[in-house]
Amino acid sequence: MRKNKLTAILLCLSLAGIANAQEKSPQVIKSEPQLEDIYNVLEAMDTHIFRFDLKEFLNKTYSVNVYVDEYEKGKSPKQAHSIRLGNNIQSLNVVPEEHRQAFREIKHIPEGKNEWEEIKELAVYLRKSNDSTSVCTINVPGAMRGGVPLKLRPVEKYHSYVYYPRPFKFQTIKEGEEEHFKIPLILYGSAWLDEKYKIIRFCGEKEIDPEMKAEILKDIPHYYIIGIEFKSDKKE
Repeated sequence: MRKNKLTAILLCLSLAGIANAQEKSPQVIKSEPQLEDIYNVLEAMDTHIFRFDLKEFLNKTYSVNVYVDEYEKGKSPKQAHSIRLGNNIQSLNVVPEEHRQAFREIKHIPEGKNEWEEIKELAVYLRKSNDSTSVCTINVPGAMRGGVPLKLRPVEKYHSYVYYPRPFKFQTIKEGEEEHFKIPLILYGSAWLDEKYKIIRFCGEKEIDPEMKAEILKDIPHYYIIGIEFKSDKKE
């Protein structure tokens, strides 16, 4: 008898628990921001971040430059900026002897070795400085950082300066061009006015082909191409 009463009590408690769970209203649960949220906030603030791995080019010594070419409809393209980064592989032989030990310690160069890998990665930051100017910052982690201004053009019939980036697709270096070659990295271009619907657009390919045949290029009135140039060090 006592056993039956205990079973009945447990059954009632179980049913009450199920009923309470069913009656409980759904709640919003706070969670921590994710990396995607940080990127979205930066892009909403007209700040864009790109990073590139350059370790595959450490097979030989190259002089490395970052170039910024400007394109505008009806005009010939021109080089807006050229940023010299130096050699991707550096040597203690070009450092004054009295400073070599300090360099060896800073760059973690083991005894018996006189070279170190200076340019292994490259980061590019695009940030709106004011309505008519953006800043392109070039960062070589552990080596150098510098920025150049990019003058913007307003959308036709408007006073809005609306610019977006597009990365380039990558392709292997062609045979015979290993001594000197250029690789486009990012297109940074202006939106345009859609005359039919009277709206500002920036739509098309998400990546630009290196041959510059992307359909979106027919519509962008003004853009910059940020790329990297490698020249073989002839002193090798």
